Amino acid sequence: MKVKIQGGFVVGYREGHHELLEGGCVVYEGSEILFVGFPDDPACPAADRVISAPGKLVSPGLINLHCIANIDLQPLRIDVAGGGYLRDKAWFEGEEHIFDAADFETSARFSVAALLRHGSTTFCNVTTMASKRFDDPEIEPRLLAEAAAELGARAYLAHNFQDHSRYHHSDGSAEVVHDAAAGRRGLERAVRLVEELRDLGEERIAGFLFPYTTQTCSDPLLKEASRVGRELGVPIRSHFAQYLYEAEETLAKRGLSPVERLAELGVLGPELTLTHAIYIRGHPQVGGEMDGDLSLLADSGTHVAHCPVVFSRRGELLRSFQRYLDAGINLALGTDTVPPDLVAEMRMASTLSKVADDDAESGSAAAVFDAATLGGARALGRDDLGRLEPGAKADISVFNLHALHIGVVDDPIKALVHYGNGVDTETVIVGGRTVVENGHVLGTSEFELLDTAQQAWQRYKKGLIAREPGSRRGEELYPRSFPWRQR
Repeated sequence: MKVKIQGGFVVGYREGHHELLEGGCVVYEGSEILFVGFPDDPACPAADRVISAPGKLVSPGLINLHCIANIDLQPLRIDVAGGGYLRDKAWFEGEEHIFDAADFETSARFSVAALLRHGSTTFCNVTTMASKRFDDPEIEPRLLAEAAAELGARAYLAHNFQDHSRYHHSDGSAEVVHDAAAGRRGLERAVRLVEELRDLGEERIAGFLFPYTTQTCSDPLLKEASRVGRELGVPIRSHFAQYLYEAEETLAKRGLSPVERLAELGVLGPELTLTHAIYIRGHPQVGGEMDGDLSLLADSGTHVAHCPVVFSRRGELLRSFQRYLDAGINLALGTDTVPPDLVAEMRMASTLSKVADDDAESGSAAAVFDAATLGGARALGRDDLGRLEPGAKADISVFNLHALHIGVVDDPIKALVHYGNGVDTETVIVGGRTVVENGHVLGTSEFELLDTAQQAWQRYKKGLIAREPGSRRGEELYPRSFPWRQR
């Protein structure tokens, strides 16, 4: 069946760039786009079904390159300077997971449904370590694969691995334990997952390698992960320079910035995405000149996944989106928090870039929209995602811009980025399959799923508090906004 979406604004793609087609249309059949243009063009195929989209923005599906794909602990971190869950070695000494199998299943379905509801057609997972200790359980990425297959998302999944664990004691001091064998086992397990996902024969579900942070991976482990990832032909991603102490320790021990360390190891390259990459040379708290680090990233083709919202909640920001972009670095966006609203990430990326540079033109709506579409596709090595053009995958997100909270629309991209949010997503199509219709995720009872997730969340929070090794409990650990009374 040929399906045509027409009316409103279509984000087409021509000569390497997005373009806006007012009153345009996109025609797809099966999983592939056949035509993007205007309905009166003689080349426009006749359609078996027409979807009218007046007042809508017909966009490439958003690519969420680093998203929390589980019921997350982030609600406990808002307005809180610290938190008990990273305090002591007891966190990582083989205790049972807080979640049971049913909770992990709920978490996976809830996360995938929320991603689709907010307009992300492709996601690359990260899952919190707080509910599970050093390693993530075998079951978690497999449940995410099942949920993605059932609900229709395009998923890139991985097991975390590392060979250093950093612990914080109640007096604030840090201890680092190295276990090379654990790192090797983790990498082997991650490779097995990549191979198992390939064996599924499901085009929408693939694996990647995830050395969890560059700081908690030794030089040999990072080099081996890079070698194996290149051999397998899969993306590699790692948390990088997200905390100041990583830059301070690397400079003190090696005389190198975190970027220079990776360059010296030979692991920079187009298969690698570094998530966050905040504390590099030139950052006000690191010092030095930024151009050298930026050039190393750009010249190697290394990508950066920018997740501004979660860091803005801690008073931190990239210095800046525009400067990295101007250096020639491919930037993509991720949520790394809840809700998984990539539209909100676009707004924050744009706003904080302007603040960092004191420049109204910094971090334009067009630039952050590119990051949420084309930037993510480049990082995954996909020229068939993140764009609407013939031959690309029929991954489409339709946003309703005809709403009072958005108001009058002069430019639909600026309206979406600066006035809209992910809840304005009306329709989502992945590989030609409609997975969100009229703002509802198909194939699931949203309220029932939310109620189940809320129950899992209450058990999760209770488990976190119980595992706190110090004397603090409940409200002292995670204070409420206002005094809380119950009957």
